[in-house]
Amino acid sequence: MARLSAHSIPDCEVRHNVPLAPYTTWGVGGCAKTLLAPRTADGLACAARRLQDEGAGFYVLGGGSNVLIADGAIETPVLLTTGVSGADAADCGDCVLVHCLPGTSVKGVLSMAVKNGWGGLEFAAGIPGTVGGALAGNSGTSAGSMSSVVEAVRTVEENGAVREWKEGSIGWGYRSCSLFNEGRRVALGVTFRLVQSDRASVVQAVKSAMKGRGYQPSASRTAGCVFKNPEGDSAGRLLDESGCKGLSVGGARVSYAHANFIESMADCTASDIMELAAMCRARVRDAFGVFLAFEIKTLGLADS
Repeated sequence: MARLSAHSIPDCEVRHNVPLAPYTTWGVGGCAKTLLAPRTADGLACAARRLQDEGAGFYVLGGGSNVLIADGAIETPVLLTTGVSGADAADCGDCVLVHCLPGTSVKGVLSMAVKNGWGGLEFAAGIPGTVGGALAGNSGTSAGSMSSVVEAVRTVEENGAVREWKEGSIGWGYRSCSLFNEGRRVALGVTFRLVQSDRASVVQAVKSAMKGRGYQPSASRTAGCVFKNPEGDSAGRLLDESGCKGLSVGGARVSYAHANFIESMADCTASDIMELAAMCRARVRDAFGVFLAFEIKTLGLADS
């Protein structure tokens, strides 16, 4: 695609040769040849349309909490959504509709819900990243997922049009949302339907959700669960029983706290993480005949 100038897209900063490691929780990855960082929803829509008009692929990067970015130069343009954040709410009697921009942090929306005594989002306690990323990956736990609280989604389509999708027209799967399974659709906003409750009840539910996450590593750099759970089983169990805990490659190490977490240690690279993930995959395949699919997203890497 043609080189974009710093002022070629309204309400959007365009930068070149930008290190991406600081934008991820693993803290690894190379440089984006072109990074587009919109500051408003209109800027995001304009940036998405420009990229779509160019006809080339692009990556959407949110909070970087479940993503692995390749080492070296990332030739494909990267659209960063974290600058497009904010939320407001509308009281609808028995429910509350919370409208969020895609770069809004999940933690921030949950804090709003707790403060006002709105129930339904408690399962998201401890889920990092942005609303847009959580939507695309249908983030959640055994207690619930984004699919249970999404009322509507606004997107920029591949033809540049803005469209609103009601909950009934969205397909959901385990860690997937039909709107983003293929193509180059970009989320512009999400509306959550929460219920009127009371602050004490919501706080207690959040505490219970956090207690259930106590076994996960919290003092090291990770990107959440690396692999999806196979149907009817736990990836963490399979990895643990395959002897993966403590395995390491370079600066990457499988957590002793939970075998489905890879920790980024000193001098870790994306290649280290990929090699370690492949090693863990092979152990589970050899021991149980199960192929573990990535739950993390990858930029510039083959994720099969």
